[in-house]
Amino acid sequence: MQIKQLRIVNKSRFISVVVVILLLVYFCNSIIFKANIAEGTNGIKCVKIHIKDGDTIWDLAKKFTPKEKDIRKTIYEISSINNLDTLDIYPGQIIKIPIDSDK
Repeated sequence: MQIKQLRIVNKSRFISVVVVILLLVYFCNSIIFKANIAEGTNGIKCVKIHIKDGDTIWDLAKKFTPKEKDIRKTIYEISSINNLDTLDIYPGQIIKIPIDSDK
C-alpha cells in the first residue's frame, strides 16, 4: 500500500483555511463551555434555564435563592431581568435566573 503525498500549492490559501478552522474551533469551544452563563442587566451573573412543563417562577427562585436572601427579591429580579409583565412562563421559553457570585 502506497501513501499519497500531498503538496501545498497555494501557501496563502492554506494559511487562510488553517486560521479559519482554528477560529471556528475556538468559538465552538467558547459557546459550548459558556452556554449556560449569561450577563443580565447591570452585570448580574445569570444562568439560562430552559423552561419545562410544570416549572414555575416560584420553584426556580426557590432553587436559586440563597438561604439568607428573601425569595421575593429573587422573583422580582427574574421578572426584571427577563422583562416579564406577568409571572407566567411557558414550556420551551428560556429565561435568565440571577445567581450569587459567592457560590
